[in-house]
Amino acid sequence: MTQSINMAQKKDRITREEALSFLLTYIVVEQNHQLVLDQLALFNLTNLALRAVEEMADSEGIIPHEAIESLAKEYLDAL
Repeated sequence: MTQSINMAQKKDRITREEALSFLLTYIVVEQNHQLVLDQLALFNLTNLALRAVEEMADSEGIIPHEAIESLAKEYLDAL
């Protein structure tokens, strides 16, 4: 089981932490959105970052920053 987890981690083009960092940068800096990071917001953004990593792992042709920007726009539209 540990081997399958390690294989999955190697397949990821970026980590969840990198995706979260890019997501926060995009929302706060590029979109100039004031973000209050309470527990629920951080949970939702972490899940969004994980979703971005999974989408990139499932599709090799997807460009990481475009996938994350698309998910960030969905997140902001839902606020």
